[in-house]
Amino acid sequence: MITIIMAAYNGQEYINEQLESIKNQTYRDWRLVVRDDGSSDKTVDILKKFAKEVEQQVIIKVNEEPSGSAKRNFARLLQDVQNSSYVMFTDQDDIWKKDKIEVTYNAMLDAEKKYGSKTPILVHGDVEVIDGSGNVLAESMFNLSHIDSNSELSKIIIQNHVTGCTMMCNRSLSAGIAKYLSDDRVIMHDYFAALYAAVFGKIIVLERPLLSYRQHGDNSVGAKNNNNIFYLAKRLGQGRRSYKNAMKESEDQIAFFVSLYKDEMIAKKFVCQYELMKEYSVLNRHSKIYRIIFYMKKNVWKKGTIRKIMQIIWG
Repeated sequence: MITIIMAAYNGQEYINEQLESIKNQTYRDWRLVVRDDGSSDKTVDILKKFAKEVEQQVIIKVNEEPSGSAKRNFARLLQDVQNSSYVMFTDQDDIWKKDKIEVTYNAMLDAEKKYGSKTPILVHGDVEVIDGSGNVLAESMFNLSHIDSNSELSKIIIQNHVTGCTMMCNRSLSAGIAKYLSDDRVIMHDYFAALYAAVFGKIIVLERPLLSYRQHGDNSVGAKNNNNIFYLAKRLGQGRRSYKNAMKESEDQIAFFVSLYKDEMIAKKFVCQYELMKEYSVLNRHSKIYRIIFYMKKNVWKKGTIRKIMQIIWG
């Protein structure tokens, strides 16, 4: 059985469409576990109604104390279900393609057959971007945001390309990360999952949209054209300090990862990965020239991306 986890909060405007898209999946052996983070609207009522309408199990939990963020809410959810064989993540306001579970699950089974079920495996894919009314804004977020889906660790440490609402984790991956996701040093749950899979396991990328990702004013994270001149101007306008803070957060996350998994990385002979992450975690202590040489040497940059420009100017 596949467990779907949903972090919900004041989602009454769009959650019905998402629930219907889950209900109408071609693969039907699933259960849904939801944590509501203290909604003041009818989100919980909508979820309870849905639970009565479907044959699958729907578990609804209401946080007594709000977690305050989707990351922390998903962290609680993953701890709730970490013994599940396979876990999928869903936002409350997207719309899944009818075969999302089936396609993702088949890719996971193929990967486990090839690499073994004890290998931490993450399967994810692309999304199409829609507005609040469901109009398509972009057929591919990979293309819109100029996302390099290369799953090498050297790429992922500086720019996560895994969109959480598309991913499936097997038990080995969930068990490895579940108890750490709520830490303040973790930027986002999908980012941390990608790092763990890149070091200890495998990341499988499906080069097709698995869902319609709704882009609206309430999104905590949105799809962006990273090479658009207006986006670049906005980032420049936010100032050097803002960008350096973001890079520091990235380095702190890697330092946290290394502190958790150092012994395991060395024991499993992932020494190259350990050395790469250790060096990245303290880049802020070195000169600009040192950092630029690191980025070039480790093949971190993707030619033409905004991050390359920022790192040269402000790194």
